[in-house]
Amino acid sequence: MYRIEIDRSLCSGYGLCIDAAPELFELGSDGVAVARVDVTERAGALDAARACPMAAIAVAEERDRAA
Repeated sequence: MYRIEIDRSLCSGYGLCIDAAPELFELGSDGVAVARVDVTERAGALDAARACPMAAIAVAEERDRAA
């Protein structure tokens, strides 16, 4: 599982995260990226974080707390 966090103060709205993972990201009405989900199993979240030229996206791997 991956937790997605966006530093909205860094995002410049290039939209490369959306190109990398459109099922996980969108641009808000203010032109800044927002995550459609907080946690995902999709590795596309990592691709989106790497694609962001402003390094506004952080993706952290979450361990299953029940394990």
